[in-house]
Amino acid sequence: MEIRHRDGRPLYAAPGDIAAAVGDACDNGADLGGAMLDGADLRRTDLEDARLASASLVRADLTACNLEDAVLAGADLTGARLDGSNLEDADASRAVLADASLRGANLEHAHFAEAVLSRANLDGCNMERTELRAATLDGASLRRANLEHARLDNVRGEGAVFARSNLERARMRNASLERADFSGANLDRCDLRGARLAGASFVGANLDRCDFAGADLSLADFSEANMDRCHVEGAVMETALLDRAHAGRLRGTPATRPPGWGPYR
Repeated sequence: MEIRHRDGRPLYAAPGDIAAAVGDACDNGADLGGAMLDGADLRRTDLEDARLASASLVRADLTACNLEDAVLAGADLTGARLDGSNLEDADASRAVLADASLRGANLEHAHFAEAVLSRANLDGCNMERTELRAATLDGASLRRANLEHARLDNVRGEGAVFARSNLERARMRNASLERADFSGANLDRCDLRGARLAGASFVGANLDRCDFAGADLSLADFSEANMDRCHVEGAVMETALLDRAHAGRLRGTPATRPPGWGPYR
């Protein structure tokens, strides 16, 4: 089986099917950067330390693969399946994973800075300490995911779903998360300073000591949420819904509306 670059030149050849060839390349430390692997069936293949920067893996099946420490920076994984895969410490910065499925995957310490994860399914993922700075999560599903200590500064995730996820001590400064769903989620000590959260749902969420300083909370729904000791200095809260919210000990003074900020973009 010959593995070729996206421009057509040969990169690696080995006997067996595509999975065997890619696995063999990884075992031998071969650089498969830019490889054309669209639709490849790589299920359960050991791809630890794989070098797949800028590779094309559109609709590839990487279910239950071991991609620990793999380099996928700039790779195109649009529509790929990575359910149950291990991407611990992998580098997928600037990768495209739009419409990809990563249900139950282990992404601990992985790097997804500036990656595109629009409409991706990340339900049940372990994303503890995952780097997602400036990533795109529009319409992504992260139900019941573990994002403890994850870094999501400047993330864009309009309509993203974090229902029942663990975001304890996550950092989401200046994130754009309009109409995101955090219902039933744990945001204990989460840092959301300067975030745009207009129309977001925090129904029944735990927001103990959450930092909303300077955030836009216009029309955000905090019904039945625990807001004990939340920091709201300069936050836009005049139209937030606080029905049956536990908000007796808010810290700081909310603002009205910062210049240029509307209730929705």
